[in-house]
Amino acid sequence: MNNVFDTKERIARSNIYSIFGEFIRRQIDNNDDGEVLLKKAGLSAFWDDYKNKLSPYWYNRGYQNNNDDYNPEYVCLSICEKIESNEEGLLRFLNLILDGIHDIEDKQYNLLSNYLGVIGYELQIMIEEDYGYELKYYSLIPSTKGVQQRNTDISYLHSMLEMHHPDLVILYDEAITNFGSGQYVSCIENCRSLLENFFKKLDTINGDYVKGILAATGESIIDNGAQLTSIKKIYTYWIDNKKGADRFRLFQTMYSVMSGLGTHHEDVASKEDALLLYLDSLSFYSFCPFTIPQK
Repeated sequence: MNNVFDTKERIARSNIYSIFGEFIRRQIDNNDDGEVLLKKAGLSAFWDDYKNKLSPYWYNRGYQNNNDDYNPEYVCLSICEKIESNEEGLLRFLNLILDGIHDIEDKQYNLLSNYLGVIGYELQIMIEEDYGYELKYYSLIPSTKGVQQRNTDISYLHSMLEMHHPDLVILYDEAITNFGSGQYVSCIENCRSLLENFFKKLDTINGDYVKGILAATGESIIDNGAQLTSIKKIYTYWIDNKKGADRFRLFQTMYSVMSGLGTHHEDVASKEDALLLYLDSLSFYSFCPFTIPQK
């Protein structure tokens, strides 16, 4: 039954495309405007398929009537889904829509920014003064290089969790949902729980997440003939010798950051904190083995 539900990444995209469809609605005043928009985006091939849903009126003997099939939100969602594999084309289309928008209310702006962050985009705003009035100009850019690779990593992670650790999928999905709704502390807490529970599985004897990290990295730290398996001893060894357990220290440090900003509320977690830790978690799980050794 779980397979009938869309992934959280798909839900995030659907919300983004729907919001941009609302922006399209704000720019269409007559039946020609939708066609002009598609042609300017290089998407004229879609006009015949969607012209009825992009035409707000129909006419009978010169009288204007509202078109009950008019639905630019559906059109935007449908077209974006069809072209999203072409990042350049999708970005061009969405930015063309933004060209006609000069005011996004704060609530909608925050919601859109959060969902865009999940899939690797950033909504920029530039404000200009014109005779005492503020003019806002919006643009959409990749928040980092390699957006396509990030989206691939996200899909890979979700599919691997579903295949090998379906019990952890809920934590992953909740992290994205909480980020999209602006619950940044909860997002970080979800990332921490996901990391901890994932690594616990890699230690099939005691379920110790520290030993699970060592199992994932394959690192072995030997001091005076003894193998070190505790955080304190490993860090003491590193302080004394300035080497060893590089991958372990990276994973453990990120876990500590997630604990401090999430579970223990040591500082106020920002959107940037949540996005950083969420994206870093993608790197962790892409690095690690997904299958668990049998006892």
